[in-house]
Amino acid sequence: MREDEPGHDPTDREPSCSIWITHIKFNYDQTNLSNDALNIRVDRLHEVTIPEWDQSKVLAKDSRAAYALKETRGQTVYIEARFQIDPAQPDRSGRIKATGGGILGAIDPITIHFVNGVSRDTSHSGDHEFVRIPLRHRSFSAITRRDIRWDWFYQCPHSGVWFPMDTTRHRIYVVLEEPPEPWSQTDPQVYPWTQALDYAIVGANTVGLSDPSEAAARVVQHVNGEPLQYDIWGGRPFYYSFGLFEIVEWLGGFTNGPIVNCYDCAAAVTTFSNVLGCHLSYQFHGPFGYLHPVFPIGRGLCNNPFYGLRPAPYDVPLVGIDDAGRTSFGNHAYSKQTGNNYDACMRGSLGCARALGYYILAFLILIVTLGTATSLANRLFMKAAGWLIDMSQTEYEGIVLDTSTPAEAARDGGAPVPEALSI
Repeated sequence: MREDEPGHDPTDREPSCSIWITHIKFNYDQTNLSNDALNIRVDRLHEVTIPEWDQSKVLAKDSRAAYALKETRGQTVYIEARFQIDPAQPDRSGRIKATGGGILGAIDPITIHFVNGVSRDTSHSGDHEFVRIPLRHRSFSAITRRDIRWDWFYQCPHSGVWFPMDTTRHRIYVVLEEPPEPWSQTDPQVYPWTQALDYAIVGANTVGLSDPSEAAARVVQHVNGEPLQYDIWGGRPFYYSFGLFEIVEWLGGFTNGPIVNCYDCAAAVTTFSNVLGCHLSYQFHGPFGYLHPVFPIGRGLCNNPFYGLRPAPYDVPLVGIDDAGRTSFGNHAYSKQTGNNYDACMRGSLGCARALGYYILAFLILIVTLGTATSLANRLFMKAAGWLIDMSQTEYEGIVLDTSTPAEAARDGGAPVPEALSI
């Protein structure tokens, strides 16, 4: 007989009590990112209520929580859970544990104090019916969305036998760090939306990434790959207006239609990258100028972007190099991260020499670093394929802007300026 089993026969499989879990809080402190979950909501109209789990929630998608990798690094993360015991007595104790848990890990055995049948924990300043439980086996390492399951067990007082209690299921998101503008941890209307997280994590295939530059590059690819086309008739925005990104219409199936411009794409890239904690800013660049041949979103090779409104011979996307009759960008918008550009409105047409240079550099980096700098190499491979990601201003303008004649150079001359973005 073990010391913690006085007077108990371990072969007895009938419990002397019943313990069950009633609620779980992941985000128990709305002012703290380091020891619990982020403030989130589902979408414009629907909140994520706290406690995030109760006995009415069976599916993982109905119990959601998100964590910030940077802020929780090196910290102990906790949940708070409420339990009940029957028979109820003025003062009683039992033990609980949980197996499974996925990235949140299993929960080690912990003693629960009960007062009149309800759990009681006075070690914290919150609701004392909720027991604060450390997640000692969590494993946050990269962006992810995981559906996890805990199988809960309990021990009655003076018992060494574990009995099954319940199974709870939860959807857990991990982002790189606290999401910046247009998201907020203080304004409930713009808490990060799980609908946006689904788009940026699952849709953009950023699961497993820990480098913010590579994550933003994946978002660029995803936005550019949507069933959208550049507005060749005037370059008008349909999902952006005076600093406001119409995210509801974007996520609702592009209800404003399939035509977009650079403002729309820059707003989308900034918004969905930032919900992952990538820290991009929306940039307005004007004047901009004539284009080298590029691939506008949803269109073929083009250096005459507004051919839809021009008479012949300028009613085609591609005209002669340096043809002064072709149309140009009066201004442009894209995103920046630590000074480098990300543009989903178009892809570059690099030519063999430039593309080969990116490929060679990527392979050299992999060789020299023995394969450890995969994120940087991956971004170089993407650049070689024409993606306008993680580029210095000079590098970006060399691919996109044509300033080879005095008339073309005169159209250039602007510089990017950051602008506020909201949803």
